[in-house]
Amino acid sequence: MISSSIIKNAYFTSSQNGDIKKVLKEIKCDVNFAEMKQTHSSEVKVINKKGIYDSDGIETNTQDLPLVVRVADCIPILMKSNNLISAVHAGWRGINNSIFQKSLKNHNLKNLKISIGPHAKECCYEVKEDLKQLFPFSTIELNGRYYLNLRKRIEEFCIKENIELEVSHLCTICDDNYYSYRKTGTPQRQFGIIWQ
Repeated sequence: MISSSIIKNAYFTSSQNGDIKKVLKEIKCDVNFAEMKQTHSSEVKVINKKGIYDSDGIETNTQDLPLVVRVADCIPILMKSNNLISAVHAGWRGINNSIFQKSLKNHNLKNLKISIGPHAKECCYEVKEDLKQLFPFSTIELNGRYYLNLRKRIEEFCIKENIELEVSHLCTICDDNYYSYRKTGTPQRQFGIIWQ
């Protein structure tokens, strides 16, 4: 399990850590939590109680309410500013439909901290011409193949706005400690967890 170095009470799990209830007990967190029925949308919801929400982003200022995002190649994004925390699931559809920008709406950018967990990285995330067209400045070509840096727009925004950002160096496709849907088609997921 990886602990964020910039956000208190923010963690990313691997395939070795078990189910979400086991993880929450291990980090001595309440087992009541909020998560999402993720559909690669750009929907972000403000919440204040446990449950499963139809969205790909949830945020709260409620104390002791862990927010959980499930991923197996997409980007798990955990955010904190003032008393607001967010958990966001960002795949290429979400990034293209501005889920990251929508998830910033209620945050104070002046003291925002963002932590990005393990995800499919440009070393392995091979895409076709259609995604190269959607992300022309985030795609690199190598030996006639295209590879996508899915977090590039996020990184550029954080540099421009002087937002504190940490990015995991781990790739879910080439690191066998992580579930990868692209590699194996697995229904299993690892988690990003944040609470206050």
